[in-house]
Amino acid sequence: MKKLLMFIFVVTLVMSSGFAQQRDPAARLQREIEGLTTALGLSKEEVAKITPIVTEAQKKQSESWAKMREAGGEMDRDKMREERNKMTAETDKKLKEVLTPEQGVKLDAFRKQQAEERAKRMQGQ
Repeated sequence: MKKLLMFIFVVTLVMSSGFAQQRDPAARLQREIEGLTTALGLSKEEVAKITPIVTEAQKKQSESWAKMREAGGEMDRDKMREERNKMTAETDKKLKEVLTPEQGVKLDAFRKQQAEERAKRMQGQ
């Protein structure tokens, strides 16, 4: 129980570390892995299986965003959202191949929660 509480404390601390780390790929990857670990109740072995999948997905997403920025002009938020949703669906499909069916259901709930939180942040801007 103490380990779980400590883990939750560390996750909270990392997640509240501020805007600067949002742009840091390593910090972003760590937040995503920790979020999935907590939400899905992953074991160390499962974390080892999903880490390469999430790493590759974030690499592809970063490359995609970079290409959009290099194209110049105004960033098309709708296109970015569509691209993110497509990549997330592809990643989730790969994740579900290594997760249990119960964890797959939890993953869907986690993604829904993320979308709701993202929508709230966007309303606040």
